[in-house]
Amino acid sequence: MGYVPEEPAIYSHMSAYDYLLLVGRLRRIKESILRKKIKGSLEIFDLAGDMHSEISSFSKGMVQKVLISAALLHDPEVLLLDEPLSGLDVTTTMVVRELVRKLSTEGKIIIYSSHILEIVEKVASRVIILHQGRVRADDSVENLRTLMKVPSLEEVFNQLVKPEDPQALA
Repeated sequence: MGYVPEEPAIYSHMSAYDYLLLVGRLRRIKESILRKKIKGSLEIFDLAGDMHSEISSFSKGMVQKVLISAALLHDPEVLLLDEPLSGLDVTTTMVVRELVRKLSTEGKIIIYSSHILEIVEKVASRVIILHQGRVRADDSVENLRTLMKVPSLEEVFNQLVKPEDPQALA
């Protein structure tokens, strides 16, 4: 299982490279493969130039990139993403979205928790809407939009969870 937490729990005194090396060794990834994966991941996320800098000097988005890299390092069958796009720039957001799609087509199970419904609508094949600890909906985005007769997941959510008119409240 790979996990990207909402709140970063990371050894910030380490460099990104050393942190990923630690994570990979704990996962018992063969050293030669591990070093290639780390360098590839850091290049994908535009961190290659900062790989030996202390994580404590990183922005929130840079830390998020390291956490995503760590979660993917061992090619997990199940990936739990809790607000994975928090702090990321637009380009990295698009890369992560494509990674989620690619992993899904490879048969990986991805549990994606987010309050950004527009992104969920684009990456999810099935949605579970929770409100106050109860399941309010569990279906495909397409079926939910059709059943609720609305064009977006946000409007589905509003009908199921938020009976007040958000425009009136604003």
